[in-house]
Amino acid sequence: MHAGKHILIVEDDPIIADLYQRKLTAERFVVELAGDGATAIESLKARRPDIVLLDLLLPQINGIEVLKFVRSTPGLQTLPVVVFTNSYLGDLVQSAWKAGANKCLTKAICTPRQVVGVVCATLTETAAKPAASAEKLAEPAAPRTLPATSSVSVADAGPESAMEHEMRRQFVSSSPQLLAEVRQRLQAVVKSEADAAYLRWLEERAQLLGEMYRTLHSLTGKAGVAGFRQCAQFSSALEAFLRELHQAPQNANSSSLRTFAHAVDLLARLLDAEGRTDHDSSVVPLALIVDDEVFSRRSIISGLEKAGIAYVSLENPVEALEMLQRQRFDLVILDIDMPEMDGFTLCQKLRQLPDYARTPVVFVTGMNDFQARARSSLAGGNDIIAKPFLPIELAIKSLTHMYKARLVSPEKGPGAPAA
Repeated sequence: MHAGKHILIVEDDPIIADLYQRKLTAERFVVELAGDGATAIESLKARRPDIVLLDLLLPQINGIEVLKFVRSTPGLQTLPVVVFTNSYLGDLVQSAWKAGANKCLTKAICTPRQVVGVVCATLTETAAKPAASAEKLAEPAAPRTLPATSSVSVADAGPESAMEHEMRRQFVSSSPQLLAEVRQRLQAVVKSEADAAYLRWLEERAQLLGEMYRTLHSLTGKAGVAGFRQCAQFSSALEAFLRELHQAPQNANSSSLRTFAHAVDLLARLLDAEGRTDHDSSVVPLALIVDDEVFSRRSIISGLEKAGIAYVSLENPVEALEMLQRQRFDLVILDIDMPEMDGFTLCQKLRQLPDYARTPVVFVTGMNDFQARARSSLAGGNDIIAKPFLPIELAIKSLTHMYKARLVSPEKGPGAPAA
């Protein structure tokens, strides 16, 4: 149906771009590649494609500017554009919708097969619209970021193709080197603090954090196209963490760097686990937040949303205990000082429930003394984070605890501690 249609793929990672090119060529599209925003604009000036697949995070001229160019150029204003984004870029996603994106796809959870489905569906929808309403394409009726399950037209059933097997093989072989690069730069970040004066240290640290961010951005994209969904989501959350540290390198302190180092070690374990065919990565983690302070709750929610963690938020600890008896959560985040029941007591009661002997519990509190940390451990907590905190660092800690709990081997049983 779409044989011979011309698609422009704007993607700065050559390996990911090549994978999409091969997949769409196999579907009989005529594919053109652009590695940055400036090249994409020049290509669009020279020839109008039938559809554009556009990454938002591009060097020099980003995807939003390319999209604005499309919607402001006569002859291109009705051109369908499918945007790739990351779940933590909420503001950028909203900007993409406002600029006229037809669809937004979450990069970490979309395989090439699913992307082709969305591309085909978008072309079909565009062709079905009457000419009189064509200009309305730039104003989607129900703007939202599409998960992988929103793709249509290309069947997901049946055995993987040789191309998909090759994607997985390439990712498994290349990911250790990407992680090695991240670890090498992390060591340089830690070392840089003692090697230079303060201003120079911040400049060096910002540069290293930016390089780490770009490496993880590449890893996220490769994990997504290879179908390593859990690794892609975790890597995407680490991207968000590094993005904030890059923008404010003074926040890259010993605590945040230690959190990041532990997360990278866990990512390596996830890569190994998800590379096994018997590993189930389809379950979406769910967290329970219990905090009576509205601003603290909003900060926690902000971090979890950036990391793609589903959550339920409550302010009453008694109500929370009742919910814990009805609903299974993968993580519980507790304030300590709450009316009716403090966080320590709630944690102790939680540990007595059959399904919560090993569920990670993270305390969020204004108290950061030795006594508070000792009591949190005695109550059964796994971690304690002092206010004020970086929301995304809390999210990374939360994901790390949840995924560690999931990596318990079947032989140990559901109640066994993670390694």
